[in-house]
Amino acid sequence: MAAHATVVGSGPNGLTAAAVLARAGLRVRVLEAADTIGGGVRTEALTLPGFRHDVGSAVHPAALTSPIFRALGLHRVVSWLNPDASYAHPLDRGPAAIAWRDIDRTADDLGPDGRAWLAMTRPLARHINELVTFTGDQLIRMPRHPLTAVRYGLRVLEQGTGLGAASFRTPRAAALLAGAMAHANTWMPSLASAAAGLLLTAQAHAGGWPVPHGGAQTIAEALAADIRAHGGVIETG
Repeated sequence: MAAHATVVGSGPNGLTAAAVLARAGLRVRVLEAADTIGGGVRTEALTLPGFRHDVGSAVHPAALTSPIFRALGLHRVVSWLNPDASYAHPLDRGPAAIAWRDIDRTADDLGPDGRAWLAMTRPLARHINELVTFTGDQLIRMPRHPLTAVRYGLRVLEQGTGLGAASFRTPRAAALLAGAMAHANTWMPSLASAAAGLLLTAQAHAGGWPVPHGGAQTIAEALAADIRAHGGVIETG
């Protein structure tokens, strides 16, 4: 008889855990207090007829490089929309700073800071899979890719301290990095905000910040379908 596993909560983490357990042969039961699955990846009809809105996450910078998404095949099951511009940062004066997927186009737009932007982001974007492996795993062991880890760590130390203030000559480049760093929801500069900002910026140039076609709910539905295909059960309400 297969072992049983109960997962409480059908957010993206709970559904992912349930999918892994179900694939491993356990009899999985997911319990969700709400009437619909998804947690932070839900899409609902909130305004005009025919329109659906993401009520949690919308843009997913790590989706195309996520090891677990690849293992579960979500990069094939979910249809991703990937715009030419990953993100932008508006300014009170002058044009907005834009992080294009094309890193050279971004550098050209940044003018005098283009070379500095390339020096900071290109090595990380080129080795994005190694970077994702390092940042997504335990940090208390020897990294699998030491050179990438050291390169990333040095940039985090630079941008996470007062040294980062001298990196750029214009507000546009500084704002483009600061906008990504702000996703860490902590004070800036700090090592935590720099680590998050540099990873997100590397994602912007490595593969883009994609949006799931049909809304974030499609991620939850794809995970739920995988769970059920491997014998799992999901109970809502």
